[in-house]
This record gives sequence, structure tokens and C-alpha cells, in this order.
Amino acid sequence: MSDFNEFFEALQQSVANDDFVKLTISKPIKKSEGLLNVYVRFFEVDGKQVFEFKYRHITENIFKKLSLSTAKIELEKLLLNTFRTGTLFTLNFDLLVMVSKKKLVSCRDTAPSFRNKLPEIPRES
Repeated sequence: MSDFNEFFEALQQSVANDDFVKLTISKPIKKSEGLLNVYVRFFEVDGKQVFEFKYRHITENIFKKLSLSTAKIELEKLLLNTFRTGTLFTLNFDLLVMVSKKKLVSCRDTAPSFRNKLPEIPRES
């Protein structure tokens, strides 16, 4: 998990600073598996902080709600086994993480894409 330290630290910091906007995992390794991408949003539900994962398949969307520690494990698994890139969108910067075919991880930050947070409308499940 150490290869993802910069990415996970930025994720934790953005949640702590209340400037997390969303997270997108994209560029599937095998498009034939049907999973197009994963969108991650952050919500407080009943006083608990949860990340809502939206798994976008060709025919349906699947939603999961995970804690920060579980979300980290899921993100690492998705980036190492299923996808090649992830983009963390915050109000201060965007952080792009890329995983090569040899499982080498690199990060690059860019100017922020969002000036405002997205509306908090968690999906009921």
C-alpha cells in the first residue's frame, strides 16, 4: 500500500479540510468485464462519515457505502486489479494517480476542476 501513500494522504487531508469534491476511477484494464468506471462521493449519514461508491457497469449501477479505512482498501484493489487511473477532485487541486502495466504508481497534481462542492444527495440503499 505504500505506493499509494501520496494519494491516500491527499484523500484523508481533503476530507479533514472539508474540500473533497469527488473521486473517479477510470480506464479499465479489461473493457470486456463491463465495469466502465467507479465514482466516489463523501457524505455524513446519521453522524457517520461514509464514502459512496457507484460502480458503473454497461447495464446497471451498483452502490456501496464504505468507511474511510474500507474505502482505502477498495480503492487500492480497484487501481491495482481493474483500472489504470484515479482522479481525486478537491477544491484546492486535482490529483491524478496512474498505475502502469508493471504496477508502478505515479501521482501528478493539477489545477482544481471544481470551485464548489457537489450537492450532498446520498442514494438510499
